[in-house]
Amino acid sequence: MNCVACDQPLPKAVAGIAILVAGDEYIYRYFLCERCDVYTVDGYHDRFMGDQDEVFVLPPIARAEGDRAVALIRACPDPMDKLCDCASHAALYSGRVVENPT
Repeated sequence: MNCVACDQPLPKAVAGIAILVAGDEYIYRYFLCERCDVYTVDGYHDRFMGDQDEVFVLPPIARAEGDRAVALIRACPDPMDKLCDCASHAALYSGRVVENPT
């Protein structure tokens, strides 16, 4: 994985989470670029209805927001459990931190 801001190779992901949205599974992995001080987040979308799966990268995420996301992921007892209904999963359903999720 390369940084989306500076295109430099990144070390392994610092955190990851699986989310279930309307029957589709999303897996987000967070990579920190120490050089740019931003996070690169890649995603995998497994479509429930059998359409083609998708791999994507989000735009660069500022360090402060990325640090909040990583803290939320680490607060979850099982981040890769897409059925988990904890506050961390609710706040990260889009791969980015959502304040006051409902």
